[in-house]
Amino acid sequence: MTLVKADPHAAKRAAALGSVASGIILTLLKLVVGFSTGSLSILSEAAHSSLDLLAAALTFVVVRVADLPPDENHPYGHARAENLGALAETSLLVVTAGWVLWKAYQHIFITPEVPEITVWSFVIMFVSLAIDWQRSRSLRKAAADYQSQALAADAAHFANDMVGTVLVIVGLAITGLARFIPTIPSWLTQRADAFAAVGVALVALYVSWSLGLRSVRALMDDVPGNLNEQLEDVTGAVPGVITGSPRVRTRFVGNQAYVDVSVQVPRSQTLEEAHHTTEGVESAVRSELAGADVVVHVEPTRSEGEPYTTSVYAAAHQLGLHVHNVDIFLLQDGMRVDVDLEVPASLPLAEAHRYSEEFDAVVRGELPPSTTVAVHLEPRRDLVQPAVRYPQAQEQIRTALEQSPSEIRVYDVEAFLTDGGVVVTLRCGFPAAMPLLQVHLTMARLERQIRRAVPDMLRVQIDPEPVT
Repeated sequence: MTLVKADPHAAKRAAALGSVASGIILTLLKLVVGFSTGSLSILSEAAHSSLDLLAAALTFVVVRVADLPPDENHPYGHARAENLGALAETSLLVVTAGWVLWKAYQHIFITPEVPEITVWSFVIMFVSLAIDWQRSRSLRKAAADYQSQALAADAAHFANDMVGTVLVIVGLAITGLARFIPTIPSWLTQRADAFAAVGVALVALYVSWSLGLRSVRALMDDVPGNLNEQLEDVTGAVPGVITGSPRVRTRFVGNQAYVDVSVQVPRSQTLEEAHHTTEGVESAVRSELAGADVVVHVEPTRSEGEPYTTSVYAAAHQLGLHVHNVDIFLLQDGMRVDVDLEVPASLPLAEAHRYSEEFDAVVRGELPPSTTVAVHLEPRRDLVQPAVRYPQAQEQIRTALEQSPSEIRVYDVEAFLTDGGVVVTLRCGFPAAMPLLQVHLTMARLERQIRRAVPDMLRVQIDPEPVT
């Protein structure tokens, strides 16, 4: 049998609607008994329950709004509707508490009076206590199951209502017992009901303060004091992240955490390596905040002990340039950098030299002060060039390569004639155990052979492959 999981949105709405229904019943019962007996404490409880009803209705509305998905105007969703609803509920409670305190002041200091106490006075308050207990319990469970701040606020509200109800019962009991216990002073009998009303108002103010403070903190993006520091520690431990560099900002929209992380990584990392680092940062954050929406900003930074060649390549990247054949020499009087700088072949020399000077200045800023830089301008051909196959040159090259070392195997020879000269491509086999430097020197000798055999040579490209 397949179990169908309840829709969390529907369950939250059902819990809020149940709170509304019980609020209607309680408010009507308290109003009837309060007016019939003249009890200020019961009437204050009725007024409190009226606002409870309004608050429950408001909770029902904001739960529906908060469950709406993100849209163009609300990219973080609508969950903060619950916080706005809690603020509105707080305002209503403060107004009610103020009215009750004013009426209690009049009954205590101006016109004390003894309300009529009947069995129904106690019945309605005990019924109210039972209903508040039941709905507080059900709302608390729904809030925990579906992570709803609005339902949690409602549950806390009704839990505190039970305290006010107990105070009213105590006040009614003192007034009722005064008929049978003459030792109870008359001043207390006349004011016990009003004192209970004061207790109800103070409970309402306490609840208002707690709810209002939580709502304001949520709307002001308040987070636990050490949360960002804790996330900075765990992200700083991710491999590839420079220690001490993470900066974290966290915000909560409802129960959804949104985390922005800025980290520094060695600028020698490739794009793919940096991407793996960001994935590690995201996982580290989610290990502390399950389900967090994490955005990681990566800043390439010079790391301690960075190789000088990396600094040269980084200088080129800063200017949007490309370099190759980087050689760095340590001389007695300082450091020397030789490098080929690629620039578009169509540029005039003056403009190409400007790139060279800019690159020279950045490199010397990256390396020790005694560094000198020699830049060779390499024309870069960015456009597709017309070419035709050149069989005559191809045969000349094959003849020239007959004198190649016996361990070198020439697989393919291709020659093309372009507007700039002849371009030759070779695919050769070299012993697999041969050191790469020796392979490079051998390819240079082959290139010299080819250039002697074929005039107007523009480029020789040799593709080395290992032969076992």
